[in-house]
Amino acid sequence: MTARIFSKLILSLVAVLALALIAVDYLVTRRVHQTLLDLTVPATAIDAQVAAIRNSVLLSTALAFLPFVILAAVFARYISGRLGSIIDFTRQLAEGNFRARLRGSSRGELGLLSTKLNETSEKLEFMLARLETEHAELEKLENIRKDFVINVSHELRTPLASIQGYTETLLDGALHDPVNNLKFLNIIRQNAERLARLTADLLTLSRAELNQQELKFASYYVNRLLTDNLDGMRPIAQRRGIELVLERAPEDAEVFCDAEAVHQILTNLLDNAIKYTPDAGTVTVGARPLGAPGDASPRVEFFVRDTGPGIPADELPRLFERFYRVDKARSRALGGTGLGLAIVKHLARSQGGEVRVESQVDKGSAFFFTLPVQDLGLAHADAVQRELTAS
Repeated sequence: MTARIFSKLILSLVAVLALALIAVDYLVTRRVHQTLLDLTVPATAIDAQVAAIRNSVLLSTALAFLPFVILAAVFARYISGRLGSIIDFTRQLAEGNFRARLRGSSRGELGLLSTKLNETSEKLEFMLARLETEHAELEKLENIRKDFVINVSHELRTPLASIQGYTETLLDGALHDPVNNLKFLNIIRQNAERLARLTADLLTLSRAELNQQELKFASYYVNRLLTDNLDGMRPIAQRRGIELVLERAPEDAEVFCDAEAVHQILTNLLDNAIKYTPDAGTVTVGARPLGAPGDASPRVEFFVRDTGPGIPADELPRLFERFYRVDKARSRALGGTGLGLAIVKHLARSQGGEVRVESQVDKGSAFFFTLPVQDLGLAHADAVQRELTAS
């Protein structure tokens, strides 16, 4: 707009000056002719006077027009510089530098063009960053998938090979061996049970990650959840002389959760604690409210503490990963699938809670998870689900 108005102004001034020159020439000529009628003057003197007047008018006109010529030259240089910067900016965009921006601001068509180009660059930079993030997430998911397939294949291979080997041995004649046939059948049964546990854990973990597990939320008393789980695990602990201790929460403490999911979390944690606690040891289960009175999002923290061998500090960050074991040989010997703590993490997160662990070598371990006291709403559930599917 500025360039167009300026061009029109220059043309108007040129036209005015041209008309002025024509008018001056006409007036000078008419004045001279009038003088010829009134006086008798030599023609050479009149021609000289006319030429002088014309030269004076032309010089005055040139001097008057010179500032406009200089101004036009400066404006043309400014326009050329702006166009040069725009061309350099588009070259940077073509080379993939979406962080480049046009400096300075101006009005009119060039200013509007600069603004739109900067907006385009910002959108391209945002889209590129988003694509890079999505690409990194896809690579992460692909690595998780590969690790998952490798781990599942490895976990299935051992019991399947054992079942196949002992079955073939029985078919080859050991079935009629009264000394070994029952032993082999017991080994087959144990490996079949291990496969069943692994399959059940895989299904549970898959449902939790894909949000396919139907959670039925309601308010439950904390102590009731704790005692129900302790009663179910007490016979297992008694066979090894392990004492189960309950640290009760306040009697009116409640949590908003799915009771079955909480039961599975506590069962997995208690099962691990009992497995790794030596005979005649102690496993303590309890809960305590978190946050000050009147807190906008009150929570209750559950814990399971054992007197087992403890876990090295460098192993703690990966403890809740799928198939991760601190002592792989011992874990398999105890019948673990390597998915229990991953299930605990996902079930706790799907209910709006968090998990953590504290442990010292030779001093035991303590596993914690939190649950909300109030309904967190669907918006929170959606945010949690996005996190679970990306983890």
